[in-house]
Amino acid sequence: MEPDEFARQVKDALEHLYDPARLEVHPLLAEVVPDAVPDGITRAQKLRGILKDAIEALRPQAGSPSSSPAWRSYLALRYRYIQGMSMGEAADELGLSLRQLQRELRRGLDAMVALLARWRLSRSEVAPTPGQATGLRQELEQWKLSRQPCDVQALVDETLWMLRPLLAQGGATVQVAITQPLPPVLADSTLTRQALLQVLRLLALSTPAAMVTVSASPMAGGVDLLAESPSASLDASDEGWQTARLLMGQQGGVLAAEPMPEGGVRAIFRLPQVSQTRLLVIDDNPAIHQLFERYLAPHRYEVLHAEDGDTALRLAAEAQPDVITLDVMMPNIDGWHVLRELARQPATARIPVIVCSVLREPELALALGARAYLKKPVDRLDLLKALARFRPLDH
Repeated sequence: MEPDEFARQVKDALEHLYDPARLEVHPLLAEVVPDAVPDGITRAQKLRGILKDAIEALRPQAGSPSSSPAWRSYLALRYRYIQGMSMGEAADELGLSLRQLQRELRRGLDAMVALLARWRLSRSEVAPTPGQATGLRQELEQWKLSRQPCDVQALVDETLWMLRPLLAQGGATVQVAITQPLPPVLADSTLTRQALLQVLRLLALSTPAAMVTVSASPMAGGVDLLAESPSASLDASDEGWQTARLLMGQQGGVLAAEPMPEGGVRAIFRLPQVSQTRLLVIDDNPAIHQLFERYLAPHRYEVLHAEDGDTALRLAAEAQPDVITLDVMMPNIDGWHVLRELARQPATARIPVIVCSVLREPELALALGARAYLKKPVDRLDLLKALARFRPLDH
């Protein structure tokens, strides 16, 4: 494939990143994806993963000025393609005009195309072993994701408590150097601790008497948790590393590695900051709650859950969500009754409600006070667009 055509196909694949039917037959597959992929992973999923990895590889080193051109290009790619923001939303998030955003996207795409050209058919990321990949992905599909505000220091301390017996055996030392106050992060504490455990164990046991330093700093939209070792190395094909990446990706976090200038390696956990945009999902089907959690994991939403009308009305009044999604077909107290009560109560009357239903009743939903209507099954991009309409301006 000629360079210009290769660049055009990279851009096209990014614009259809979450369209499996398009990616499964995409021309870029023959250029960057091997014919054989691990069990449990489609070629479309592998292509999507390679494109996401390429964007993350452009992430500037920790400590780089957040206003630098490298950060702007990286964030423009991430917001536009990984998080699925519209051009207007991405421009607002970055404080740029649309013309400036287009320029940053072009610069980022040029860098990404050059990187992918170097990766072409060589692939620095080796897939996890088939059995491990299949088993872990299957378990994560059943995992009841629970992202809650978490204290970064507590996550580190709890992980080190689990790791202490192994450290004693290997003579390794882990030093925690978190010296500044950090905002809470939105994470599944169990998945995050397990991911951190995998990486710290790899670093600590990679060489005899290894020294690992854990630090953290607030960044735009989140917190970077760093694990550094001047003597260690990380193998991208290692099961522990691949497991940690899957655990972070499941909850919308990012795990990357980079060499340190003075030698050794730095692992970077990017954890999203707790958002003030709070969504209450009201649905009696637990699968819908998990689906919406997965849809929104890469985005800055705190998701609350109610599976019946009474709980929904109580949570709406107490938690004061910014927006509500509401199912109609629920036992005992149906969605229409909940919608009426939400509108009648002063504490909840101003909260926008999006009705999500298998019933084709958009006119009735709007007439009864809903602000929007989505037909089930709800598409990910349709949900994001609907929620964006009611997201507070300062979030």
